Amino acid sequence: MSAITCALPSWMSNCYGAIDKANAYINNTLPSALNTLYASIRARSPQAKVTVVGYPRIFNGEDCNAFTWFSPTEESRLNATADLLNSKLASAAAARGFAFANPTSRFVGHAVCDSPEWINGLSNPISESYHPKVDGHAYGYLPTVSPYVTGSALRMSAGLKATAAASADRLARQQSAYAAADRRIQPKSFVAPDLSTPAAKAAAARAGVDLSSRASIDAADAAYDVRQRAALR
Repeated sequence: MSAITCALPSWMSNCYGAIDKANAYINNTLPSALNTLYASIRARSPQAKVTVVGYPRIFNGEDCNAFTWFSPTEESRLNATADLLNSKLASAAAARGFAFANPTSRFVGHAVCDSPEWINGLSNPISESYHPKVDGHAYGYLPTVSPYVTGSALRMSAGLKATAAASADRLARQQSAYAAADRRIQPKSFVAPDLSTPAAKAAAARAGVDLSSRASIDAADAAYDVRQRAALR
């Protein structure tokens, strides 16, 4: 997960390498995997109306979280990876006659550190980090996905919230049939940077970083990021 690597100071990580690896997977491996998955869905449900939902750009070019170290260039490259992923999802969906709902434009102005932000930054619980907030689902995803499901773009309202809440128990019972399969899924969660580990201490020693000084940590991070940017050219 590139975001985990890129959240670390540059002197103890290889963010650009992680992004390159993710992009290579998206370009070279993911299309075949999606084709196999979507073909299986179509074979099992020939008449199903399927909508594939894409990803927003998470970042806005700044990092306002105290314990992450995303640089503007890293954020820009991560956003570009989200765009690349959306393009591959859209192509694979179209090849099977599926719709593709792209949330990118809806989330413009509402990325992490925007006001208001619809996506969590570093959060508690940590598993919520870099996932949409309630407002992201209500005002970003709802109007993006609803035209493909209902035929019209829905807007969040008190009535719609009440209807959703009233259906929660029914939907939970319906989903319980898939509980055993769901438990086999091992989702990747964001891991907060930890500068107290032996690996972090070793990296700090190599970089000449004083881990007791935030200024030293940040200065080295900026210097190493400049080196990474130079290597891109």
